[in-house]
Amino acid sequence: MEPRSYTKEPMNKLLVSPKTGIQQLGAGVWNLGPGGDPFGGPTRRIIPVLDRFELLAKAGITYIEAHDHELPEADVPAAKKLLKQFGLKVGMYTPSFFADPVFKDGAMTSNDPKVRALGLKNALKAVDVTVALGAKIMVFWNGREGFDFVLAKNGQDAFRRLIDGFNKVGHYALQTYGKNAPRFAIEPKPNEPRANMFLSNVGEVLYLISRLDPKIQHLFGVNPETAHSRIAGLDYVWDIELCLEAGKLFHIHLNAQDGARYDQDLPFGYTEPLKDLALCVVLQDAKWPGILAFDVKAPRTDSEADITDILTTSAANLQNLWKRATTVDRAKIRAYRQSGQYTALAGYLAQCLYG
Repeated sequence: MEPRSYTKEPMNKLLVSPKTGIQQLGAGVWNLGPGGDPFGGPTRRIIPVLDRFELLAKAGITYIEAHDHELPEADVPAAKKLLKQFGLKVGMYTPSFFADPVFKDGAMTSNDPKVRALGLKNALKAVDVTVALGAKIMVFWNGREGFDFVLAKNGQDAFRRLIDGFNKVGHYALQTYGKNAPRFAIEPKPNEPRANMFLSNVGEVLYLISRLDPKIQHLFGVNPETAHSRIAGLDYVWDIELCLEAGKLFHIHLNAQDGARYDQDLPFGYTEPLKDLALCVVLQDAKWPGILAFDVKAPRTDSEADITDILTTSAANLQNLWKRATTVDRAKIRAYRQSGQYTALAGYLAQCLYG
């Protein structure tokens, strides 16, 4: 059998219907990487980032995402032409405080004030690029903001540095762009690449936001990733419910994780479909209007011709689970809760999932 070519005719844009708000899906340009991992080099050629726009469009994605080292300011004019050509939009943009060796010990939390200043400069530039690309969300992943050895950093000072840095970013955005300022979604992760990460979970991020200047707090929210919650041994449905309750679910990254391992970025719906069904129920009931975006990684074993399978598989699973979630009888859920029949509730959800 001949391998499939990613130069096939474009697919229709993938939709999650009848989702409230934005129905089109998002994915990062990094999802289509060369198949490297911490223990081995690439297994595929590195596809130039701008060439990945067409691949994402042909996989049915509408909203693309990128880091600043993948899509630098100099590439914005070329990127905007490609966005128009392929009917794409930028869902979010993010500064990478992890790729450049200067940030080997963090950016905002570095012990070196010169590195902290450079991190802030990069963050402010990312705000400008986010606006130039037409994105409404800018994400801060905690990257290398952490430590590997105890007392390598004063934790209290590090947290106050985060507060100071995010305050400066928020004020810059408001002063420069006013009503057109992007919103900022902080993405927690418990470990990797550092042994211990600051802002390792949703609760820590929400606490940080509560400490920001009240004038810019409304600009800051959370970008929870389902796999990151599982790496920490936490329940991602609850993490997302907590963000919703706080009014701080600004963005979301969907994928799967096979236990408390390294960050696997497996296809959404692969490891815990029952929990993913419950997540769809939660998002439907909240009428959450944002982009459903994937943070998945084409595995080392996939060929270049099949590199977008990670996206089409995730999208198919999401569409199927979302449709099944619409058939879940909410009155039955309430009745099971009221009667304390939690095992029966689990059985009902399984029935809705498997039919």
